[in-house]
Amino acid sequence: MAEEGEGVKAEEWLFPPWTYSISLVLVLVSLVCSVGSWIFVFYYRKKRIVSIGQPEFLYNLCLGSLLILLSMLIWLSVMFFGDRNEAIPVDSKTGTILDVCCNFAGWLSYIGFAVVYTALLCKIYRIMKVTEQPLRRGLKILPRHVIWPLVLVVSLMVFLLAAWSATGTSKFKTFKDPYTDKSIGGYCAISPLGAETQSKQYLIALQVLLSTVQLVLPILAFKIRKINQELGDSKRILWVSLTQIITFVVLFPISVFAGDKAVLVLAIQYCMYSILPVGIMIFPRMYYVWYEHQHDRLPENVVMIGGGTTTVRGVNPGVGSKNDGNGKDEDKKNDYNASMTTTTTTTTTTTTRSSTTEC
Repeated sequence: MAEEGEGVKAEEWLFPPWTYSISLVLVLVSLVCSVGSWIFVFYYRKKRIVSIGQPEFLYNLCLGSLLILLSMLIWLSVMFFGDRNEAIPVDSKTGTILDVCCNFAGWLSYIGFAVVYTALLCKIYRIMKVTEQPLRRGLKILPRHVIWPLVLVVSLMVFLLAAWSATGTSKFKTFKDPYTDKSIGGYCAISPLGAETQSKQYLIALQVLLSTVQLVLPILAFKIRKINQELGDSKRILWVSLTQIITFVVLFPISVFAGDKAVLVLAIQYCMYSILPVGIMIFPRMYYVWYEHQHDRLPENVVMIGGGTTTVRGVNPGVGSKNDGNGKDEDKKNDYNASMTTTTTTTTTTTTRSSTTEC
């Protein structure tokens, strides 16, 4: 960087090249982790410890993570390309191409975050449908029955993003040299900070929508905290919410004052946004599968629901199902790989009711 008062020369780097190199490595490593997790869930989807985690929503979690990282790759490319160019007019051919790239970066980023959060929301919602509503024997609650929050939030995202893109303002912005007032580099204005007034209102609406989902997520996770953790994943989801907040609170202020290291800090921030949900939700299951392969059993701290059933106490008291006369449930036989059966025993009666949900 130039000395104070001299301005920035065209041949100088606005951000050191090594920050781009490290940022690229971080994003690529995160991409490998995200894709690898997706492959793992698909390959072991019929294994009990994985199937109980509802693979359909874990797929979406990996997809959202992947979209966030692809957005970061585009953002890094725009930053790198414009770093040593003295001026790129936004209405030039190059400026138009960079504007299109920034539009893609914005779409991928916001939809990626929406998919990550709503996938976890739908996962909780399905468990709540199984355990909190009056259950009937043989009632099937499939993923498509609880997918509407994801469809709704993503649809709203698409609508707001389409309006954002249609404002006519360029999403590619240039840095100004404070001493010469010349353009010295470019960036993607995909957050309310730095965006033009016409775009800012839509970006604020997108942020509010994401924040609302983030707020609802830990509340619902707390409500199912007493359900078997491998089934409900409430503690892991609470950790996801907490780590996302900590990442923002710690790294965003650092990025503001990081100077020529801001690119690296932002890359770390978005990689953590992307990989922490995948790591918290899927990496433990990778360890459990490996441990079971090595020792022919799961770790002692893993409490699995035995025989394809789990007992949840204190839910919907007073609702029961028929017994066969010997104190045993009628439908004891359940194929675990095809379904997960939740048996709810109330605190006020000894009757038992069962509901089957296909995984």
